[in-house]
Amino acid sequence: MNAGDRSPTTTPGIPDPPLPFTGGRIPADEAEWRFVERRVMLQFFVAPALSLAALGGGFSLGWPRLAAAGLVGLGLSGLLVAWFAVTERRLMFIRGGTMTPRAYRYFIYEGVAAIPFGLVFALAGLAALAAGLLYLDGRSTAAMRDAVLARPHRLLLPLGAALACQGLGFLIGFSRAGISWRERLGVALLHLPARLGGAMLFALGGGALFAGIVEWLHPEAFREGFAGIFGNPWPYR
Repeated sequence: MNAGDRSPTTTPGIPDPPLPFTGGRIPADEAEWRFVERRVMLQFFVAPALSLAALGGGFSLGWPRLAAAGLVGLGLSGLLVAWFAVTERRLMFIRGGTMTPRAYRYFIYEGVAAIPFGLVFALAGLAALAAGLLYLDGRSTAAMRDAVLARPHRLLLPLGAALACQGLGFLIGFSRAGISWRERLGVALLHLPARLGGAMLFALGGGALFAGIVEWLHPEAFREGFAGIFGNPWPYR
């Protein structure tokens, strides 16, 4: 297969299980293939593996600072993915593994949808980074849990923002311009399940954001509303 056969215009948008994306393309030539391979290995394998090793080792050996360093590393890994996604408007993933034909092993997703997906990585990274720094500062997991239960907007706001961004990314989607009305229809049908799921995620995220804002500004109103809906006072135990 030559470089022309792997160009963005001749490669159809191929669903990339388990990621509900369409509109991706394989690298256009050998140079781009190697670039994508290095980027994917750095973002999703090398950096997270080192962080997870520190996290697991810290818990196994009873070294809380090492575990906290692992959390900080995971947070920075998420921010790295977010930086590339937002600045380049591009996401890169591995498809399958060594059993997948080499030319089709990596996929590139380009477009505005990369920005909200990148923000999801940023929010997750900031959460892990904050937890790691608080742990280094001497805060226990029980203390952090109690702080969230005391003021749940600390969880609801970032969680709602992440869900809303994820939903927005699915709603926007990665789609290339179709060369015929049949292809445009096919791409639209491929995107339909992801867009329906995106609408649900966006609605859930909006609800969590609304609840978080209410709790942040009017904590008593939040508690009264929670008790009225669930019949139990906050926090429900």
